[in-house]
Amino acid sequence: MGRLWHGETVVRMQTLSRGAAHYVGGVTYTIVDASADALPALLSSVDTLKRILPRTRAAIRVGSADGDELVQVTQGTALLQGTYTIRMHRDARELRFWMDPHRSHDIADAWGFLRATPLDDGRALLTYGVLVDMGPGLLRDLFEVRVRDLALSVADRVRSFVVQRNAAGRSAAR
Repeated sequence: MGRLWHGETVVRMQTLSRGAAHYVGGVTYTIVDASADALPALLSSVDTLKRILPRTRAAIRVGSADGDELVQVTQGTALLQGTYTIRMHRDARELRFWMDPHRSHDIADAWGFLRATPLDDGRALLTYGVLVDMGPGLLRDLFEVRVRDLALSVADRVRSFVVQRNAAGRSAAR
């Protein structure tokens, strides 16, 4: 916990193979200057997703299913992009997501969670876990490590987003 208190994000990488599926990702931990109750709701906004998901070119709400929001996400660069739809389920202090396999998708699978645990000082411990299966082939061979590293950058991106949001709120209050 010492590294966390000093402002570092702790990353635990993971690789998981199940049959033909090959997942990369892991779990990250960071402390965020926001309440644990407010964080999951804040991060489930489509506009916020565009800012916190790396290399996101578009995030569009495309519907809902059993109270869960469906968001089509396009990520990548000008040369290489992938589109898929995630289903987001929000609980009090947790946001779970997974790729909807029934909709068009350029990756084989993805799923994860974001959990906010309250700390005594009013901040929150953000735990973010993600696993991505890019599917077999050359793209996996060439980009899997980069995709893993980008996926694990989300906790840092959330922390930066909250810092910017808090600074904007302080500026508006003046």
